[in-house]
Amino acid sequence: MEETNKKERIPVKRLVSKRDIGIEAFELENGHLMLEATLLDPYHLIRLNIHIDPKTKTIVHAKSEFASHPHAACPFVAQKAAHLIGLRIERGITRAVSQRIGGQEGCVHLRELTLETINFAATTLIGFDEGFGLMSRDFNILDEHKRLELSKPVLKNTCYIYKEE
Repeated sequence: MEETNKKERIPVKRLVSKRDIGIEAFELENGHLMLEATLLDPYHLIRLNIHIDPKTKTIVHAKSEFASHPHAACPFVAQKAAHLIGLRIERGITRAVSQRIGGQEGCVHLRELTLETINFAATTLIGFDEGFGLMSRDFNILDEHKRLELSKPVLKNTCYIYKEE
């Protein structure tokens, strides 16, 4: 007779590495959005600081630091963050970031951290143009349909919820 409750064999696993990306958003006295981000893994500690004018959605300050890195030349790429100044948080920014700080003259890790930070900034800015402020609780407690109506122009075709036929 075949046993019906066989124990499932759980494979043995061994953690070999971990990467953490952390991002915090702050509203500054001047009304700008400041994002402080870090990428931490066994070889890297990269810090990124970006300021965005929420009225224009333009990056007005950007600075990075390679506090821990695998190669002596890595910190030379940190100054590339300044090339983000002037970019607007809008469609096409992924390509612009890649061109300015990625590729053979840039750093894939700084690019990854920047793109995650910009995605978070975009989330923080949703509702700002409608007068809700940065990462507004008032916006977040709106009825789902009202939030969708207000955010659809910004998030059109970014995911299943916002797809347009």
